[in-house]
Amino acid sequence: MRVVCATLTPQNLRPIPFVSKDASHTDRATVIAAHEAETPMPRPPSLIVVSGVFLGHQMDLGDAPVIIGRATEADLSLPHPSVSRSHCRIWREDERYFIEDLGATNKTYLNGRVIDKAELRDGDQIGIGNHALKFFSGNSAEASYHQELIELAVHDSLTGFYNRRHFRTLLDEDIERAKAGEMLSLIIIDLDHFKRVNDSFGHLVGDQVLSSVSQLIREMSPQTYRLGRLGGEEFAVALPGVAMAEATEMAERYRAGVQAHHFDIRGQRYPITTSLGVAQWTGGMAGSADLLRLADERLYRAKGNGRNRVEA
Repeated sequence: MRVVCATLTPQNLRPIPFVSKDASHTDRATVIAAHEAETPMPRPPSLIVVSGVFLGHQMDLGDAPVIIGRATEADLSLPHPSVSRSHCRIWREDERYFIEDLGATNKTYLNGRVIDKAELRDGDQIGIGNHALKFFSGNSAEASYHQELIELAVHDSLTGFYNRRHFRTLLDEDIERAKAGEMLSLIIIDLDHFKRVNDSFGHLVGDQVLSSVSQLIREMSPQTYRLGRLGGEEFAVALPGVAMAEATEMAERYRAGVQAHHFDIRGQRYPITTSLGVAQWTGGMAGSADLLRLADERLYRAKGNGRNRVEA
């Protein structure tokens, strides 16, 4: 089994039940009883990246040995210069897991100490280059705690997309691969006249519209795309391995899909449209700021040319 940056997704989240303080005693008791009756699903032992560029990446462990390294063929690939191609190995013996350094340039650390080989215990922290990973041996309360913290740190709570900060981190990662020759495109999406929705119907309805639009974008996007909310009504989609022509076609699909969707506000259909800017990474760019700036310029050109259109 090989995992390349297996990120936590909004589908992993379990909603926390909300009970109004005005609810009756009977209502509260019913909710509590229902949750007390739940039987938690058993979790396999796992690794979670808790620090570094790949914050939030997760891998479940099984019987097969796992190689962690920079190489794309590693079972858990962390393609960062601080990580050796084959950095360390984790394997299972009976019910126990062990870790072994594979001659990594920056060594392998366990709870802050350099190791050659050691047994892993629940909650151990593994240092691999500039990354820190946590080992959890199954149904660990700490594992759930870390997962919830990571969700808060990397995802936008309304849409489930990556928040602006983490999206930029992942875009920088994509750009490192683009510098090595891989194609990379970026789409920025902005809802047209969205202020009118908030002013006319309130921010709660506005949030519902944003949530619906984000769901449409998610449904149309391949899993390899990175989806981010840059702020307000502005979204971004990073398309690793995708050239400009295909990215422009994808942007048109997003535009048409939102326009065709039936947004029902207080019993009436309300038209929602988007303007989109598309850009592709080129060797003359210095970093993610240049790529974002170019896509943003084209987005505002779409606004200036009448909105509800794609500019590339």
